[in-house]
Amino acid sequence: MEKILLEIALILIFTKLGSIISIHFKMPGVLGELVAGVLLGPFVFNLIKPSDNLTLLSNLGVIMLMFLAGIETNLEELKKAGKSSFVIACAGVIVPLILGTVAAYMFFNNFWENLFVGVILTATSVSISVQTLTELGKLNTRSGINILGAAVIDDVLGLILISVILATANSSGAGNSSLISAFIKIGVFCVIAIAAILFLPKFIDKITQKFKPQQGLALLSIAFALICAFGAEELGLASITGAYICGLVLSPIKHKEYIEKRIKVISGSFLSPIFFASVGISASIKGVNTKVILITLTMFVIAVIGKVVGCGLGARLFKMSKSEALQIGVGMVSRGEVAIITANIGLSKHIISEEIFLPTIVVVILSTIVTPILLKLSYSHKTDKLIDKAI
Repeated sequence: MEKILLEIALILIFTKLGSIISIHFKMPGVLGELVAGVLLGPFVFNLIKPSDNLTLLSNLGVIMLMFLAGIETNLEELKKAGKSSFVIACAGVIVPLILGTVAAYMFFNNFWENLFVGVILTATSVSISVQTLTELGKLNTRSGINILGAAVIDDVLGLILISVILATANSSGAGNSSLISAFIKIGVFCVIAIAAILFLPKFIDKITQKFKPQQGLALLSIAFALICAFGAEELGLASITGAYICGLVLSPIKHKEYIEKRIKVISGSFLSPIFFASVGISASIKGVNTKVILITLTMFVIAVIGKVVGCGLGARLFKMSKSEALQIGVGMVSRGEVAIITANIGLSKHIISEEIFLPTIVVVILSTIVTPILLKLSYSHKTDKLIDKAI
């Protein structure tokens, strides 16, 4: 018991320092937290090793992280995102999914592992893009708005993909009846989720208007999120999908801000840093060889090309200029915590191996570093003229 207490203390201190340093260099804090985990783990100083206690806290961390993401999602903005953002998001998912899956066959023969590599590469995290766009004063341009809208839809599509693959992969060896059963479960979950998002917020508001928010509302919200995560797991889906849906249900209620502030304290100050650090701690240099390096380079190239081509083509379908298409594609390149969460699920469910997990972490770091650089270049006047004049 004493050991885990010391480990948690070290994780919190190192992740905070890493976050401060990362933000100082205009990078997202999560990058610093991830690097802190790598430093603490067997990869560098070997101060902390993966354990059951750490895994439990890590799992709670990712559930709270996705619960908070759901609460912060603006359903009205999601509805207003429009056809262009939806098409851009779909193209930005389909192209990396196909390229990633096909490229994985260069290294592996397992269909589900290869497909999951494609799923990892569909992820998008635009926190660094939003920060860069704000600095450039381009957040409210047509390309900036479409990046934000497509990113929200991209997250939803990614969660659906993960859930479908988890359900079908777990049932694939048990015959057609199990596959049909898996899709029925997914259908049931979707119906329940849509009904909950449409009708539960008003019902919750009616009940809570008679009480002050201080009377255990945040506590009950956390319990609700854990129940939803449990329900999703029971149906063979990802627990994070249930947590995210729970957040969406609570996002329109009157006491949303009260809940959001308290979840942020628990998640941002305690559980989420443990999750990101544990990902870094889990990274192992064992088995690093030429093959792993080639996998990393291949994944990184597809991570960039997949989004630039996919999202760019989606933008061009709506008569956007070539420079706008490039800006949108580049803005969707960063993978961040979404890819980490996806890879972590794949590893824990034994769908992917360490040979994929370590390259994913490297790709996340590289894509986070190159995105602001490429984004600034794509918005320069010289680039605009060169691209728009090109045939």
